[in-house]
Amino acid sequence: MVKIQTSGFALITSIAMLIAPIALAVEPVIIRDCETCPELIVLPPGIFVLGAEQDEGTRWGMLERMSANEGPRVEITISQSFAVGRTEVTRGEYSEFIEETGYKAKPGCFHLTSAGWSVRPKLSWKDPGFDVTDDHPIACVRRTAALAYIEWLSEKTGQPYRLPSEAEFEYAARGGATSDDQATFWGEDWSQACTYQNGADLTFVPRVSDIPYGQYAECDDGYAFTSPVASFEPNAWGLFDMGGNVSEWTADCYQDSHEKIPTDGSAYSKRQCRAWVAKGGSWAGFPGLLRPATRLRILATTVGTGFGFRVAREVSE
Repeated sequence: MVKIQTSGFALITSIAMLIAPIALAVEPVIIRDCETCPELIVLPPGIFVLGAEQDEGTRWGMLERMSANEGPRVEITISQSFAVGRTEVTRGEYSEFIEETGYKAKPGCFHLTSAGWSVRPKLSWKDPGFDVTDDHPIACVRRTAALAYIEWLSEKTGQPYRLPSEAEFEYAARGGATSDDQATFWGEDWSQACTYQNGADLTFVPRVSDIPYGQYAECDDGYAFTSPVASFEPNAWGLFDMGGNVSEWTADCYQDSHEKIPTDGSAYSKRQCRAWVAKGGSWAGFPGLLRPATRLRILATTVGTGFGFRVAREVSE
């Protein structure tokens, strides 16, 4: 088990408080490897604390068994800059991959109705069961399809694209937030959620009247399902939709805690992996499910209207 001293938290917070004003004052470094490639933002090296104490999750309405999986808190050192998608991969970006490669994605997708989540055989990334444009995040994609897109993008650009690790995603999602006990980069007030993320809210409720978990943000983000990417305010690093819209695949094999997670920010893996970590929460998630620390156990074969991905890659120093 990884143990963290209280003094370490204080030191990390002090360092973060010193560098945060600088990070906020500098325009994000954006790179794009081709005209139609996803925009990337370069994130600096840094130290942060991954995960959350169990009372954070329960305070935000999470089930105890889910919030228990967000610990123990682990000090992570990101020693080199890396780039991560400014937004989730869009339907337009994904469709270019399909057109160029002829990749065949199987139809069928989980969708949420008043009866709960169920497989709808005719739904697909082209038609997820609600109105979408090329500016919406891609949804209804299996992990294998996401990896196929990433392989194609790497070959197209000559750059080593990949999925972000769980630690990298959380580091990016926190956006340089300096408070150890702050659940989101924007604060603790649920009523602010609709400014920064697309989740279950007052627009969502009438469309799915029997919400399985009975919780939602008492504000209006304007979207019942997915929204065009970058429709909400970004975090301090200029990243959009790090909470909400679609839950995002990461490179990590799922484990029930952070006890074995690498402390250098790389992905946790093992030879036989039955499930993977998804981060960020979706349009159907109440604010507790959209926190940076929240992690979901998702089978590789899962495909749903609430699941998509964003890309990451290394950058030269």
